Amino acid sequence: MILKSLITTYTMNLLAKKRLVKNILKPGLIILIPVFFGCETQNDIGIKYDLGSDANVKFIEFTLPASNIYIDSLRTDGENRILVGSQNDPLTGSVAAEGYFGFSYESGPMPRPKASTEVPNPQDTLKMDSLLVFFETESTIPLRGNTFQEFGLYELQDSLENSAIYLASLEQVKGTQIGSFSKSINVATDTLYRLKLDQMYAESFFDYLSEIAGDTNRSIGSTVFKSLAVVPGSSSESIASLSLSSDTTKMFLYTSPVDPDAKDTTYITSFRFTGKHYTYLDRNRSGSSFDGIEEKQNFDLPDGETIIDPITGISTAFSLNQLDDFFNENRSILINNASVTFEIESENNRDTLISVLNFFRKPDEGIFGPAKASNPFGNIVMADEGYFSLQSSPARGSLNSDKSKILMTSTLFYQSLYRQYLEGDSLAFRNPSSNSIVDIDDLVMVSDVDVTLQRTIIKPEGIKLRLYYTEVE
Repeated sequence: MILKSLITTYTMNLLAKKRLVKNILKPGLIILIPVFFGCETQNDIGIKYDLGSDANVKFIEFTLPASNIYIDSLRTDGENRILVGSQNDPLTGSVAAEGYFGFSYESGPMPRPKASTEVPNPQDTLKMDSLLVFFETESTIPLRGNTFQEFGLYELQDSLENSAIYLASLEQVKGTQIGSFSKSINVATDTLYRLKLDQMYAESFFDYLSEIAGDTNRSIGSTVFKSLAVVPGSSSESIASLSLSSDTTKMFLYTSPVDPDAKDTTYITSFRFTGKHYTYLDRNRSGSSFDGIEEKQNFDLPDGETIIDPITGISTAFSLNQLDDFFNENRSILINNASVTFEIESENNRDTLISVLNFFRKPDEGIFGPAKASNPFGNIVMADEGYFSLQSSPARGSLNSDKSKILMTSTLFYQSLYRQYLEGDSLAFRNPSSNSIVDIDDLVMVSDVDVTLQRTIIKPEGIKLRLYYTEVE
């Protein structure tokens, strides 16, 4: 039975036991209420406001306790981008990022024609001029100003497996360095990195293409090349997000005719960076504010701030335990609207992360990382349309106009918590797709985008749960 039916059944049962609600909540009423008045005492479990209306709708706001947690198992192999570079932050520590990726033939002429009966050993008609790689950056930290970027391009000893799942904690074994980039950059204007590959590798690569081109039993379109890696150098001061889907991010082989009498022409053969890719992150929190944090364990900063920073593996967990007393004291209500706001700090050197998911925290204090693909209803808070349609549609945050808060709404999730509380007197959620019961104490905020340079710093006592509810008398 889907959650919509459960809520409908619950509502009908309530109304059968009690009189009909006289005052109906009119559409748009909540939006039109300009000011809430009320008071707060030390014994309040939330802040109640008198809406000054005949609608019998009440409002309560909870300030939810929050803490930082470290989750090491970040998956970084599914978003058409990789990271490269090094960066040190006094708050979260230092990070060095290596990006691994495969490539394949896209278009352009090959060095020689295919063998035939008439010409069993065709000769090259083209000669190599140069082999270049271009990367286009999507973003960089620091966010502005001048910085130094240095990295090398390497062959991997083993190619990446398309069927494998790669996490940020797995480092690949590098082979020969085949190119490098080293330059002081302006973050706002220098968004294209150009690498000329070493002559020895370029000649070997050209010879390999010539071998494939002349073989009637081989196809360049299905050829699997050794995967490559971008690895930061010791002087790197920044981390760049490299787009693998950009039309600019490619490998280009420049060739010209062997025939000296041919007109002066340059040919371009391109290779796109497709297939398996991921980023390895080497994190070091020594000397930072998070020095000593242990995986999955709550960690509080002295000033009470909490962080969501994917590249450092730090997320925010917040408790819903205040709802226990509220539900216990209010056993005949309907939740009309439920939303969580996150008051955030502004930063100069990082973009704000606003696309976050609320994961259920498991008994081992972690989360179920693959939840977006497997059993999302039992592991992530859904948006209302997700529960209505029984299709995966996680609740996501949106930044308000002055960029001071992130707002996330999921009314049916909190209504389901309330209904389940009435049945069992404890905070729990019934999975609408399986009817299994999941105990809920904490939710964990995790970035919806695994490979991102964005982060969010939440203010002390900055997480507010806001409920509009109707008492059924």
